[in-house]
Amino acid sequence: MSVHEQFADDLALYAIGALQGSERAAVETHLRECAQCRSELERLRGDAALLAFSTSGPRPPSRSRERLLSAIAREPRSVPVSRSKWGPWWSTLEWAAAAALLVVVFLLLHQNRLLRTRIGDLEAGSTEQQQQLQQAKQLLATLTAPDAARYVLVAGNRPPQPQGKAIYVASSGTLVFLASNLPDLPPQKAYELWLIPTTGSPIPAGVFKPRQGSAAIIKPPLPLGVEAKTFAITVEPEAGSPAPTSQPIMVGTRG
Repeated sequence: MSVHEQFADDLALYAIGALQGSERAAVETHLRECAQCRSELERLRGDAALLAFSTSGPRPPSRSRERLLSAIAREPRSVPVSRSKWGPWWSTLEWAAAAALLVVVFLLLHQNRLLRTRIGDLEAGSTEQQQQLQQAKQLLATLTAPDAARYVLVAGNRPPQPQGKAIYVASSGTLVFLASNLPDLPPQKAYELWLIPTTGSPIPAGVFKPRQGSAAIIKPPLPLGVEAKTFAITVEPEAGSPAPTSQPIMVGTRG
């Protein structure tokens, strides 16, 4: 679908003043940049004016009616017209009925767009709620798992004492880490959490910056089945490091 086809329905609604809110703003932004759509808008406005005044003026050209109807319909529609021997009087009634039908079509089209938008919002909200519920269930499962190992990380003795708590399930590689009372860091620096395995090198478990001293790392990507000896925190570059570049400022003990 081209950009012009994308705005076809909106242009028809905009031509009769039935487009509001963000949709109207989007059309106006597009019109400022697109001469082709500006020309189409003028043609649509002219067709709408001819239809509106058709009951008291001369019959507009048939091409005007056909062009406007095609702009508001996804597929061509034709209305069988019974020609009467009564001549111009009956023709005038035909155009009055066509103008009334056009207004109804515009209103139905606008209502349909509003309903589609509303349904989309509800579906998006439902999906997001389902994802949050699933995450909450996974977090609860980690916190209550019988094989969950708990570690407490502390630094210094002066209050408020920086502290961290790690809950780790090795079989699923799931980690939940919460920290409090952490001091702010210089610019371009961040804290990095490390899983210290029973054998092998430290494994990065997440980079974080505290907000008002608090921070959390929930389910960072970790390999499955790695037994943890402990957890530690170092100060690293803002983007993190593949291996520690400084001495740990906090080291955990299993509780």
